[in-house]
Amino acid sequence: MFKNTYTYISMLFFLGATLIFLSSAIINKESSALKYSTFEVPPIIDYEKLDKLENKKTIKLSFIGDSLLASFKGQGEFQDLLDTHDYDYPFKNVIDIFKDDDFTIANGENVFTDNNLNPTEKNYSPAFWYYTKAKYANIYRESSIELVSIMNNHTYDYNHQGYLDTIKALNDADVLYGAEDPVILEKDGFKIGVICANLFHDFQGDEINENIKNIKDKVNYVIVYFHGGTEYLYEATENIKKHSRSFIDNGADLVLGAHPHVLEPIEVYKDKKIVYSLGSFLFGGTTTLVNRTIIYQMNIEYDKESNTYKESDNIIPCYLYSSNTGYEKWLPSVIKDETEKQYVLDFMNGIREKPI
Repeated sequence: MFKNTYTYISMLFFLGATLIFLSSAIINKESSALKYSTFEVPPIIDYEKLDKLENKKTIKLSFIGDSLLASFKGQGEFQDLLDTHDYDYPFKNVIDIFKDDDFTIANGENVFTDNNLNPTEKNYSPAFWYYTKAKYANIYRESSIELVSIMNNHTYDYNHQGYLDTIKALNDADVLYGAEDPVILEKDGFKIGVICANLFHDFQGDEINENIKNIKDKVNYVIVYFHGGTEYLYEATENIKKHSRSFIDNGADLVLGAHPHVLEPIEVYKDKKIVYSLGSFLFGGTTTLVNRTIIYQMNIEYDKESNTYKESDNIIPCYLYSSNTGYEKWLPSVIKDETEKQYVLDFMNGIREKPI
């Protein structure tokens, strides 16, 4: 009986060992398959290269010329456009470009006020005064235009009170404005100083140079956006050229102008760009201006580790007026026709005498 019992136990032990062996083989096989089919050797991460990529930041700036969101003395067909459309309507054909950049900068050519103000006396003819309701400053915010210069010849169309009302309207709309003091824009630690100023007299050029010197050590990049020059002239005057070059000499990295209502070519001076006139962009006061303008873009690639940057610019040719009739006639839009687009590009690069 003992012998039979021993034989029975031996058989059970053998069967158990066999089951354990087979189970282990199956598990090892599955683990082996899992090891090589799912968990492959991870790639080697180049952390030094990754750090360098993290240190590189890109900033895109868009600039447009005169932006007049008003009719003559607050009355007229363009005012009707404002009263019957949403805030994002006037720039609707270019708004995607503005949303795609980091900062869009414009010259604001009209007064915003809800007060019944008397126009400033002007001792020349023809003379023009432009204002609209304060709420229409929201057009800039809704169109992704972050900074508006109010340094121009229409700033005081309705005296000092009109100027103060314009500042309040822009503040209420949460839109930055450029006036006597430079504005500092910042992204990823890169600081851009923007100096907005009039340039109708020599002393104003001297003031701009003082502002450049005062802000140069506080920022990484300095922009001068001036308002001056001669209307409807396709080339900057020698005096404007002299002052613009002096801005570069004193530390400006980019110089742009407006006021002539037409475009003027770009000059490269000491490896820096001077855009003498951006022309007008959206001008509610009339539809008689030359129907060509641009969006000028500057791209800055900033390396935080070396504290250096590279620049590359881009010109987007546009129409001021999209059609000859209806409200569409005031809406700026990108030029699609390749020939007309090339005319503008050639003119801005000094190859052609006119952009049209």
